[in-house]
Amino acid sequence: MKCARRWQRTAEALLVPALLALLPHRAAKAQLPSGGTGVRRELRGAVLDSVTGLPLSAIPVTVLPQRSIVSTDATGRFVLIGFLPDSVTILVRAVGYRPVSRVVNLTRGSVVDTVRLAKAVVQLEQVTVRQDSVAVFLSTAQVSSTLAGAALREQRGQTLGETLKDLPGVSIIQYGPSIAKPVVRGLHSQRIATISAGVSLEGQQWGGEHAPEVDAFAASEIEVIRGAGTILYGAGALGGVVRVMPRRLPTSGTLGGSLEGNGFLNNRQSALSLMLEGAKLRLPLLGHAAWRLQASARRAGDGQTPTYFLPNTGFSEFDYSGALGITRGWGTSTLSLSHFGTKLGLYLGAHVSNLDDLERAMATPLTTSTFSSVIGRPNQTVGHDLLSFNTIMQLPRGGVLDVTYGFQYNLRREFDSRGFAAASPRPAFALELFTHSVDAKYRHPSRGRWTGTLGVSGMRQGNLSPGRSFLIPQYRLYSGGVFALEQYALSRLTLSIAARYDARWQHAYQYGAPVIVSPDAVNAYRGISAATTASLRVTHSWSLSSTVTRAWRPPNVNERFSQGVHHGTAQYEIGDTTLGPERSLDADVTLRHLGQRNRLELSTYVRRMDGFIFLLPREPIVTVRGTYPAYAYARTNARLRGIEVSGQSTATTWLQLDANATVVRGIDRNSATSLYDMPTDRATVSARVFVPGTTRMVSPYIELGGTLVRRQDHLPPATIYRLPTSGYQIAKVVIGASAVRLRNHQIEPSLTIRNVFDVAYRDYLSRYRLFVNEPGRDVVLRFTMPFGSSSPVR
Repeated sequence: MKCARRWQRTAEALLVPALLALLPHRAAKAQLPSGGTGVRRELRGAVLDSVTGLPLSAIPVTVLPQRSIVSTDATGRFVLIGFLPDSVTILVRAVGYRPVSRVVNLTRGSVVDTVRLAKAVVQLEQVTVRQDSVAVFLSTAQVSSTLAGAALREQRGQTLGETLKDLPGVSIIQYGPSIAKPVVRGLHSQRIATISAGVSLEGQQWGGEHAPEVDAFAASEIEVIRGAGTILYGAGALGGVVRVMPRRLPTSGTLGGSLEGNGFLNNRQSALSLMLEGAKLRLPLLGHAAWRLQASARRAGDGQTPTYFLPNTGFSEFDYSGALGITRGWGTSTLSLSHFGTKLGLYLGAHVSNLDDLERAMATPLTTSTFSSVIGRPNQTVGHDLLSFNTIMQLPRGGVLDVTYGFQYNLRREFDSRGFAAASPRPAFALELFTHSVDAKYRHPSRGRWTGTLGVSGMRQGNLSPGRSFLIPQYRLYSGGVFALEQYALSRLTLSIAARYDARWQHAYQYGAPVIVSPDAVNAYRGISAATTASLRVTHSWSLSSTVTRAWRPPNVNERFSQGVHHGTAQYEIGDTTLGPERSLDADVTLRHLGQRNRLELSTYVRRMDGFIFLLPREPIVTVRGTYPAYAYARTNARLRGIEVSGQSTATTWLQLDANATVVRGIDRNSATSLYDMPTDRATVSARVFVPGTTRMVSPYIELGGTLVRRQDHLPPATIYRLPTSGYQIAKVVIGASAVRLRNHQIEPSLTIRNVFDVAYRDYLSRYRLFVNEPGRDVVLRFTMPFGSSSPVR
């Protein structure tokens, strides 16, 4: 106990001053529950599954007579602080569980109450369905990982990719601290579908440094589906799907919102996001509507390795979004608008003028000993606007129609640092992408044990290239698809079958110049995708599932027509007009266990790909702007295999253990050699200790963790560029709490120290690995402060 009290004092000494510094000098008074004896009290508790003993997150807890509602966090805990009467009634309801109501006596001040929910049997259309979290986890055949609530806020990084990098099966391709994109099961870019506001993002995602244009603060939940997702999301999602889901619009309450921020010491980044929402906006002819507005800003300077700074790696970002929704007896309609805008500095040492300088830059990289926040040339500016309209209608006899329209405008401009273009306001390379899309899904009423979905989708896209130099041609693209998915459920066995037909037509327009000539080309591609899945509930706590998928992807315009310097990646890329579609056959098997205190998921998969497209290194190319490493698009037949394991153990009420590991192997079947750019074997481990809270700090914890990355010795037999392949280990420490009480504010804080021992390393998937080390130690302070009608803890 002495150690626990000492840690509490240490945690408060670290967190409280830092958070006080972030608050205004004269803090506004928080909206507190009213109607009582005028005594300020605290009600804390936890909601657990009565069978497994595991915490239940995002469960609403209603406190009467105040009618205050709080939600449990990722650890199942909730807290309510304010003017409370001598006794209150708490009501806990959750789908699949029996509601619990109990009277709590608060005359002794602070009270801790644990609620255990028992599972309920729900009757639907004379079919008995056991709807509980255990059944959902054990019966699903889809392999996925989800970050939500407090877990997402603790992992939220500088980019979407960085937020996801510790999930099983996920790695990142990184260009310094400002650009990171997810790699799922060894595949990335155009093989991963990113869904935001129900729309598949289209933003030149083929580029290695073209990260998803998503405001990380706007996400309430992020799900990564590992494995082919082509049936629901169209041809191309061979590697997986990243679903970014915003917070649901409120259904009651007045004005509410949250202030969220983080600071990163390594590159001096500061970030802040303000969200406002309400449910009583009165609109002509429509009545009351729910609404949300959010704005986020980031600013960072040069990243720092253990021994030097990385010049020109700072960035700035400003995003905003809004949503308007109505709910009526027939269903819901939601209109969403978002803007993502960023300016990214690109590491100056990767842009050189001749072959000798390139060799010198790899041997003795360009670095500085002082920090700078100036974003000079080379750099890129990216803007992405997304408008979406979604309607979900409840049809007669139980059917549901879900229709989404999306319009996207993506503008990417890349500015050179050499020659006459160094001071020119016109970008050396620019792309404008316009995309219209429509998706419609019909979930038909259940017929006995059968449920299913029918769907259609369509897209029209146009690309312009207004920059000085050529990389890809202007083009117009049309695509469409139809699909069907049916599921048959028995007591222990669930079977499903799905099929999809897609067609794509593309016209690449001719480009002619003294040096580069790109032909006029019209191409059409058609293909069928299919998937079968089976999930068997072996025992009450173990299940086994398997999926077999046949999928395909048409070649992208960059893979066929690229010819020039890609300034963002500092490399010369050459396309191949003879490339055809990729076709894959995938099989995976997943074993799951969910016990009273333990959770385990073990997946293994194999993917056979014909016509696999990749970038093949070749000799550097000398241009008028300098000398660049060169890569040519090529194809081969490939096989990818992997194992993913993740587990969690709640050893005691005060100790939580987490671990996951990922192994990927990519083989060129034609030459029996390793593929380029396959992720290294990696594992993450952590232990979180919860200690008794105080009236000031609720549910405090400290976490010790680490990432272990194995030496990459599965490499192609020959490459002209030196590839750092050494393994590395980095440690992490996290201190936080579910809530901290400061000046009538309730704040959820965390303090993270990453790469505690300031280890110097180079990651195999870093695109700056030829030149410099990765950023070193970083101290990250995060906080979330809800206000108004928003729940104190989410």
